[in-house]
Amino acid sequence: MKILIPFSGGVNSTYTMWRWLTETDCEIVARYATEEFEKDDTNDAAIEKLKKTVQFLKSKTRDFVFEEINWTMEYKKDFIPIREGFKSRYDIGALRPRYETYPVWVKETDVDAISIGISLENTASSFHDMLREHLESAKVDIYLAGTPDLEPVPTGDDFDYDEIAKTLTGRFEQYEFLPDELKVLSRRCHTSTCKKRQCRDCAYWRTYERFVNAGKTGRDFDLYCAEKGSYGPWRHEADPKTYMYRGGMHRSPISHARGEQTILPYLDYY
Repeated sequence: MKILIPFSGGVNSTYTMWRWLTETDCEIVARYATEEFEKDDTNDAAIEKLKKTVQFLKSKTRDFVFEEINWTMEYKKDFIPIREGFKSRYDIGALRPRYETYPVWVKETDVDAISIGISLENTASSFHDMLREHLESAKVDIYLAGTPDLEPVPTGDDFDYDEIAKTLTGRFEQYEFLPDELKVLSRRCHTSTCKKRQCRDCAYWRTYERFVNAGKTGRDFDLYCAEKGSYGPWRHEADPKTYMYRGGMHRSPISHARGEQTILPYLDYY
């Protein structure tokens, strides 16, 4: 089998690459595209680390095709309800280029399957469910990074996001699965060097480290966040009138108007 893996170098996609390279003999095509909504220096740092990740993977596992390529459509802001019938809105425009490009990439690479980085934390929204029709139009098997077994997910009317969400692994369980070299390369922020006072990524890592120091695991932390954030097995607990992304709270009325990130009250920001 030949499989396409959109590869950003983050924990989810690195975990996916590692599993497919070490647990299968499938031919792998990995593609990376920069995100237009990110700053240039963020994208530059990401591709620099990604190239090191590719080099490590090839040297420690086996060869695969890696390509840098553009999305087929431009990013445009598009704020819609985070889940159907919910009041809170989020920018689905950041994801549209990916989902509308995937079928194009499938055709260009002539693969039998595609694996994308959807994991436990992504079930806070319904964006994958809203956009999967583009992916399914490619008519190949679809795998999700968070699926415990390397089995394709159902499609069409057989796809039940609430049921899928109950079984997915999260990025901290995935992080612990990786060899140490990939752990370093896949982390986006480090609490000792990041200078952003309210960096959400650092808040995740800071709280995760507290869990580990208490003898708990990445899986424990993923489930803690899922329960507090009303996603995964707890999606049904989200209140359509008050729920915000991953159970967050707005920083201020100004940030709400601009659609900026929210504070997650169950994480350690300082």
